[in-house]
Amino acid sequence: MRLYEIFILGLLLPPLFWALFSRQRPTWLTVFPVAGALSTILHLFVEGYRWQMVPAYGLTAVFLILAPRWVSGTQNGPRLGWLLALLGLLTWLIAVALPVAMPVPQLPGPTGPYAIGTFTTQLVDETRPEIYTEDPNDNREVMVQVWYPAAERTGEPAYYLPDLDVAGPVIAEQFGLPAFLLNHINLTELDVWQGAPAANDGAPFPVIIFSHGLSGIRMQNTAMVRELVSHGYIVGAVDHTYGNALSVFPDGRVFIYDPTRLFTDGRSTPTEANPLVRQWADDMAFLLDTMAGWNEEAGHELNGRFDFNHVGIFGHSTGGGATVQFCLQDNRCQAGVGLDSWVLPVGEAVLTQELAQPFMFIGTPEWLGDENKRRGEAIFNGLTQDSYNLTLANTAHYDFTDLALLSPLTPQLGLSGTINSRYSVEIQSEYLLAFFNHTLKGEAAPLLTAPSPYPELTIGRN
Repeated sequence: MRLYEIFILGLLLPPLFWALFSRQRPTWLTVFPVAGALSTILHLFVEGYRWQMVPAYGLTAVFLILAPRWVSGTQNGPRLGWLLALLGLLTWLIAVALPVAMPVPQLPGPTGPYAIGTFTTQLVDETRPEIYTEDPNDNREVMVQVWYPAAERTGEPAYYLPDLDVAGPVIAEQFGLPAFLLNHINLTELDVWQGAPAANDGAPFPVIIFSHGLSGIRMQNTAMVRELVSHGYIVGAVDHTYGNALSVFPDGRVFIYDPTRLFTDGRSTPTEANPLVRQWADDMAFLLDTMAGWNEEAGHELNGRFDFNHVGIFGHSTGGGATVQFCLQDNRCQAGVGLDSWVLPVGEAVLTQELAQPFMFIGTPEWLGDENKRRGEAIFNGLTQDSYNLTLANTAHYDFTDLALLSPLTPQLGLSGTINSRYSVEIQSEYLLAFFNHTLKGEAAPLLTAPSPYPELTIGRN
């Protein structure tokens, strides 16, 4: 809970306990509802409204209305007084439970020296037809977001989930949750700035591309992205249109994930997902091509900031499979990371062609099932560069995204494993950074060669 939320809930307790144990209301008790009302006003202005605090707002208003009766000495009958006091206590318990169960998400803070800037833009690839629409004249178009090392923390604060009024209900529905459940997510403090001037110190910066999972979103791994950027990387993420939860384009068009558009019976299969991961790999290539244009474009905020001699790729789930596919087909990939990757759609060729880049897999012990695990281990065993296979115990598929950070109840909802979510993300970010620092910047990485300092982590080395 946030500071003023704690104040509000704490100031409600004295009137509640007094109502439970005494029918007398001393006049000094009115201090608490007045202070609670002032704390609520400050909370709304400083921290911002969120629906989880509605019971606390209501209880504060009730006590403020009753305060004049306490001054005048007016009392309720004993039975009514007890009933109201118990009702008030129940409301207070709900008021505590809601913000604890659904807190404002707090991402692990970036540890690097750079501030973080970002921008989002629409890209249209006029050389590629869209394979998931019936119109043969449709070209592939995607929304992309870029995060970059910034010189200072200036500009507009970035929101975690732009177009929240549209995106929030759609994403909640993907996980069978009430539509309003994510309405508070943009209260998350990102320390990321839109329009911040790009840093010159350390430029040009290595480039990393991120690919989300099936029905995921481009910002689903913001915690990891912020960590990388703070250490001097430019990170770009593609919202893979039709395969992501939703795309909201600047002209108002909204495309929501519909599995029947991608798969014959609406169920994802490795065979039908093969053209999908190829399309996503081409999306990443198109983003790199576009970035190369920005690098030469006079006046672009990132002009001259990209180092295309050092390019890394990472992705989650289907995006992990697309990462493997991209590194197979594009020699710009210098290093790749798959987070609980779905590698079956990549196809049999990956077992004979083999990846030529250093690679790191990080995932659950199950690795999305026996067949996928066998394919992943076969890919790993065939790698020709120093590579790593990290298994993190007590995790589930979404522990490799920010989703597990949204609520302490994600294990009960089946959205994460039993591992502490913040601890899990910090471990992954630490190894992700060490791997890219080693493969793209040439830095020593004892973390990759030494025994794991984390008992939950098992490291296979090739």
